[in-house]
Order: sequence, then C-alpha cells, then structure tokens
Amino acid sequence: MRSTVVVVLALSPFVASAAPTAPDAQGEWWTPGFNARVRIEACGDSAICGRIVWLWDDKPQGIADKTPLVGKLVIDQMKPAEPGQWAGGRLYNPEDGRDYRGSLQLRSGSTLVVSGCVLFVCQTQVWRRADPARCPPVAPP
Repeated sequence: MRSTVVVVLALSPFVASAAPTAPDAQGEWWTPGFNARVRIEACGDSAICGRIVWLWDDKPQGIADKTPLVGKLVIDQMKPAEPGQWAGGRLYNPEDGRDYRGSLQLRSGSTLVVSGCVLFVCQTQVWRRADPARCPPVAPP
C-alpha cells in the first residue's frame, strides 16, 4: 500500500502540470455531400491551411475552376482567434473561382463550421471529420 502512495505522489507533479490541449482542426474533413476531402495542416506561424486531397468526380461539371482541383489550396492562413476558432484567412471556392474572407469553428471533435463572406453576404458549410478507421487517410497530393 505504501509503495502505491509513493508512486502516485511521485507522478502527481506531471499530471498537475499537463495543460489542457486546445481543440484541433487538423486532419481530413469531408465537405457537404462527401464530394471532396480536405486535409487541414499547420502552415506558417500558428496558421492552418487546407488542400483538396480527394474528389468524388475528378472533373466536376459546371464549376468555374477548370484547373486540376486535387492539391488545390482552399483554406489559407487561418489563424487562431480563440480556442476552437480560426479567422483572418481566406477560403477559395472552386465552384465560382473566387476567394472569400473566412473563418472556421470547431463545433465538436467531428464537426467543423466553415464560413466565407463577401461584404455582408456569408455562406456556411458544415464539414465532417473523416474517420481514419472507416476510411484511411488519402496519400499527400
């Protein structure tokens, strides 16, 4: 019994000093309708960026961007605003070929709210985290 108490007391400084980790948006995310998969990673100074790593249709019809989309940067330089939120970066929409002022909000470990705005007009999408156990990560483009 005494050795158990000594071990617990010896480990307690390490447990007490462990700071809670901030929510993390890094990983792979499905866009609405599972049409695309975006990998979000660290880029630059505390920012995160996201690239398309998989598409349901390699050449989607009716979109403005006719260049290859796999590997395309769609989230650029989002910086932490507060825990679970990033802002100040840009979002690229291949459907209309335009950049938007954007923000990200991690609503839960598996739900990311992506909002893009031009002037006062905003659109929001809800992305779902890709489950690596059910669908392995895509190889880097």
